[in-house]
Amino acid sequence: MTDLRPGRLTAAARKFLTWDPNPAIFGVTIPCPVPVAMGREDAQRLLNAVIDNHESLRSRYSYGEGAACEIEPPSGGVLDPSRIEVRTVDIEEFDPAALMALLDRETAAANLRLDPAAGKVVTATLFTRSHDVNILLVTAHHAAVDAVAMWVLYDDIATYVRQWEAGEPISLLPESTTGSEWAEFLDGYAPSRVGELDYWLASSDIEGRRETRSATPKSAHFDGVIDGALARRLLTELPAAFDASYTRILLVALGLAIEDVTGQARSIQVQKHGRYSRLRPGTDLSRTVAWISDDYPWLLRPVQGSLETRLRDAIADYPPNPEDFTLLCWHHPESWPHFTTFNFPKFYFNFVGDVGVWIPDAQSREQSRLTMFDLSMLLGTSKPEGVEQVHYSVHSPDGGLGAERMRAIMTRWLSILETVRT
Repeated sequence: MTDLRPGRLTAAARKFLTWDPNPAIFGVTIPCPVPVAMGREDAQRLLNAVIDNHESLRSRYSYGEGAACEIEPPSGGVLDPSRIEVRTVDIEEFDPAALMALLDRETAAANLRLDPAAGKVVTATLFTRSHDVNILLVTAHHAAVDAVAMWVLYDDIATYVRQWEAGEPISLLPESTTGSEWAEFLDGYAPSRVGELDYWLASSDIEGRRETRSATPKSAHFDGVIDGALARRLLTELPAAFDASYTRILLVALGLAIEDVTGQARSIQVQKHGRYSRLRPGTDLSRTVAWISDDYPWLLRPVQGSLETRLRDAIADYPPNPEDFTLLCWHHPESWPHFTTFNFPKFYFNFVGDVGVWIPDAQSREQSRLTMFDLSMLLGTSKPEGVEQVHYSVHSPDGGLGAERMRAIMTRWLSILETVRT
């Protein structure tokens, strides 16, 4: 194709496409309700419109040292069935348990159908029946989307469905800023942060990088939920007492728990969703579909005293602009040589926000590929029947902490949340 144009990769996409051992297979899947009247070709046209609306979904991605992307032009409404793939499955006779099992199987199969190098970034399965709603299971490659972007796609699909049912012209809200445009800005902005380089290099983990892992201890994974009185304490009392968000409190408490169980402070790799539009006033990233996340190491400063004293000190000492690490490490080639021997943390914390549904089991596959971490923790919130809950999923790979030490850290983490004085 001759009309491809070069784009810029966001830091998260560039890092993943450069170093992941299997970059082709990493989709993010979300189920979307659609009318029972919507058939396969209708669903293809829906996907085509959504892909046309976002540059990251109509890009081709290359891997390895030269990882890059090239952007295709919009289709102009011309449907290419070989590229806009929608499988159909009749679920008329499926009970809820069988449907959940089918969702898992189709999600795994969808990952195998992705081909980012060929521009096949989105695929879908349409579950059909004669009543209630059909379900469009949409899978997009993680190089092109993150957890925030998937909800933008969900909103696009809901908007398309409303207009389609009403017989109206299809008109989706466009992106104000594309992922490629934002990455280009950050590449140019990063040199303004070179004064922080020594600070970030000092947060290197005490353990060196691991090229291989032993077979023991065996991998372990478990999920949990914070609800009831502890959820009310976490979401209301602790933020008021410590003048911090509950997500910051969750992270700082994890740092204290790791120190208490292991006997030493350890760096934690923190992942956020990186939409720092304040870096360029007037920028709107609310509808940007791309993998825009920043990750940075946070190292607890050991302090003697009560849990309250330690928690307050950690919150007060937290870096004011943690995204500066991402700018220097991934957007500033001149700083990269300083990070070539940097020992990245072996602990990982990722709060994905309000996901609306129970998340942990669905995310265990994604966590299991994070073999560079001894412990990886993914959190999110949902509000079943109007009651807010915090879900967490914890994974330790082969050669990591093992189930016993991992549970000890999580038990201490919950204990800190329950007992620290307010």
